[in-house]
Amino acid sequence: MALGKHNVVEERWGYDVNAWALQEARARGAVDKIAKLPLALQDAELVILSMPVKQILKLLKEISPFLQKGILVTDVGSTKKMIVEAMENVLPPGVTGIGGHPMAGSEKAGITAADPLLLQGAAYLLTPTKKTPRAALQKIEKTILAIGAHPLILSPEEHDRLTALISHLPQFVSAALVNTLRNYANDHKLLQTIAGRGFKDTTRIAMGNAEMWYDIFTTNKVYLMDSLKNFLEELHALVDCLEKGKGEETVELLKTAGLLRSSFCKEQIR
Repeated sequence: MALGKHNVVEERWGYDVNAWALQEARARGAVDKIAKLPLALQDAELVILSMPVKQILKLLKEISPFLQKGILVTDVGSTKKMIVEAMENVLPPGVTGIGGHPMAGSEKAGITAADPLLLQGAAYLLTPTKKTPRAALQKIEKTILAIGAHPLILSPEEHDRLTALISHLPQFVSAALVNTLRNYANDHKLLQTIAGRGFKDTTRIAMGNAEMWYDIFTTNKVYLMDSLKNFLEELHALVDCLEKGKGEETVELLKTAGLLRSSFCKEQIR
């Protein structure tokens, strides 16, 4: 929708396994035309794969025989190492694959949640490799800038390590926090009634698509596990301070967290 709003491309063709979603995409102006594979790829210059990570890996193999020389393939998956490796292994000669991940979204999913302004001002991570032609990278960077997002270059490994901390770990923790309420089943209705904005803001992302997040967790397991270990160390530090009545240390840990979180807000304002 952003590509259309900013007149970045000449024509947008769409394909989806869900027939209703495909028709709805056309009705909402997300695509100009719809078609099945491989027809949807005919005469394409840019192919964007937007589905759960493991589906991207599967579809890369399916579409490879139909990709013509000169096509640029990218994706919007939340993990990159496996996808980039698959691009280098299965895409035919003359076809360039560049991993992509726009850092924008919500707990909502599907065409009904689509918003042409979603990527406005967002960081858009790109993960080229040493084999990526400079001209292809410049082309996708120019496209991202045209829709109002900001391209940032990372290696696939660095991408997965950093997003494990600021995206995958919060999702994991949010789900665990909400599931903790199951231990208080008798108070469930009361908890729902008194839950304030703090709890709702903290756990909003727990409503995200479960299957999609399972794909993300399993394709970034190593870095996610490393992040979880660090998180548990911080949690245990707070628990230890609370158990032993270490007031000053507890306050210092809370202040440190508050200052660091405030710096994130300032960075976004700039």
